[in-house]
Amino acid sequence: MLVWLAVYLALCLHCTLAGAGTLPAIPPEQNPLRPPDTSSPRATLESLIDNMERAYAEAQESKWPERETRLLLRRAVRTLDLSDAPRTLAEDIGMEAALYLKEIIDRVGVPPLATVPDRQIVDDDELVKWRLPNTEIVIAKVDSGPRTGEWLFTPATVDQAQGFFERVVHLPYRPGATPRIFAAYSMTPGAGLSLYWAESLPRWLGRDLLGQTLWQWLAGLGALLLGLLLGVGLYRLGRRADKRRGSKSQSGDQPSRRGTILALVFALAVAIGVETVIDDVVNFTGGMLVLSSRLFVILTYALVGWVAVLLLTQIPEVIIRSRRLRPRGVDSQLLRLGFKLLALITIAALIIDGADKLGLPAYSVITGLGVGGLAVALAARETIANLLGSLAIMLDRPFRIGDWIRIGDDEGTVEDIGFRSTRIRTFYDSLLSIPNATTVNAAIDNMGQRQFRRVYTRLNLRYDTPPAQIEAFLEGCKAIIRANPATRKDYFHVVLNDYGPHSLSVMLYFFLDVPDWSVELVERQRVLIEVLRLARKLGLELAFPTQTLEVERLPGHPPTAVDPPADEELAAVAKSFGAGGSAARPRGLGLFTPPTEER
Repeated sequence: MLVWLAVYLALCLHCTLAGAGTLPAIPPEQNPLRPPDTSSPRATLESLIDNMERAYAEAQESKWPERETRLLLRRAVRTLDLSDAPRTLAEDIGMEAALYLKEIIDRVGVPPLATVPDRQIVDDDELVKWRLPNTEIVIAKVDSGPRTGEWLFTPATVDQAQGFFERVVHLPYRPGATPRIFAAYSMTPGAGLSLYWAESLPRWLGRDLLGQTLWQWLAGLGALLLGLLLGVGLYRLGRRADKRRGSKSQSGDQPSRRGTILALVFALAVAIGVETVIDDVVNFTGGMLVLSSRLFVILTYALVGWVAVLLLTQIPEVIIRSRRLRPRGVDSQLLRLGFKLLALITIAALIIDGADKLGLPAYSVITGLGVGGLAVALAARETIANLLGSLAIMLDRPFRIGDWIRIGDDEGTVEDIGFRSTRIRTFYDSLLSIPNATTVNAAIDNMGQRQFRRVYTRLNLRYDTPPAQIEAFLEGCKAIIRANPATRKDYFHVVLNDYGPHSLSVMLYFFLDVPDWSVELVERQRVLIEVLRLARKLGLELAFPTQTLEVERLPGHPPTAVDPPADEELAAVAKSFGAGGSAARPRGLGLFTPPTEER
């Protein structure tokens, strides 16, 4: 063990001593990582010309010098200020601008390099820009951004490079030029430069048509058509699979969209593949390059947004099914609303990022969305108020689907809580839609949240009903309420309550412990039928509105004289109903005991 430890320490010491020395750096001109010199107008101009000429020389020496020429062309592009170019098009636009500038220089020439300001002249004279004599081509010092301090061809020069080229294209090449370098680049597949491809291509395929060669049009349209057919075919297959799955499914309100999502993901991959073929192989240039690139950015972001929206609308359905929530319940609706808001945020983020890739200022897009949102909010404030009302209902939960509620003069069973309105099925079987902005500000009487449901009715007995029968009837009603399993046993009232205009009024007041209105109606019916059977058993007759006509005497018959009781007798009867009297029954006849006294 000690031997191995000594060997390990010796090796560590040797590595430390070996690493203590410094390796000599390779010469700057041989370092492949050396950036192009942009320290002055002269250095920038020399870097552009030198890299272009080296790329042209490589293209002459080899049939397919794609890698070598691509690296040299990119070094030439480093002499341009591309800060104003769209992020996705910066390299392609810079490549074309550098080639155009080389074509222009090959025709108009450059002054002797000794007369172009170098680093010393720039520092001494404090120059900030230099113009190629007799042209609008400007090299300026960058004063902000990651390339601050470098001398680069200005964004205006890059933007107008094609226009400058079209104004000098009729001029002959000067000695030492790289003739038709831009034409060779535009005909070469990919981002490199090959003179062999331009020379070996059949003349009819190299014919110019709207700024592109014929082979580029054929290859580009072929790739686009093939990608379109694949994308549409995949989408149809996904939709068909979803329809078959939906026809077999019996649960949930929202159909599954897994097939459509997978199809769109594959379609997105196809779109990226077609874009790669058109950009890296077909190599469109000029306006067609900008148009195709922007179309693919829009298509790609549209597909990504579509997939994101479908995913964010399917996730809550998966959660609802996994947790076995009610598909139309408040929890489910709130879950769907949250994911829809997340989908809106995702779409807004994709729009901003896509606009940035297209070259539109992100802050301008955000400002535009804000102004547009304000305009939409002002135009649709009622809709927004209803949306906020639906959110308040879902959070506060004053009622649920299936509850019997009263809102003002309207009542019925809640059938759906939407994002704009609450739909109530009235007892006339009509569907009533109440805006959520109205619902959230109204007084809501939720009959569906009752633990007990009250039954209050009056029974009318005839005035000639004996008191004993009345007390027996009241006691029997108590027994009926206690016998019913759905009634509340600890709180009810059965009493002779009033003398009505045509009957004795018995109040029946009790509560039912039932889950909904349908069961309430059935249990109420059972109690009332038992009360009716009790009345028949006791020989009681329920009164109905009547009028009694008293005839003092019939025609031809003298009235019958009845002597009234004596005053002393009347006084004795009245006194017998008082305290301690023989007729007094202040607590009834003993046949009926009030429920409150039984406790």
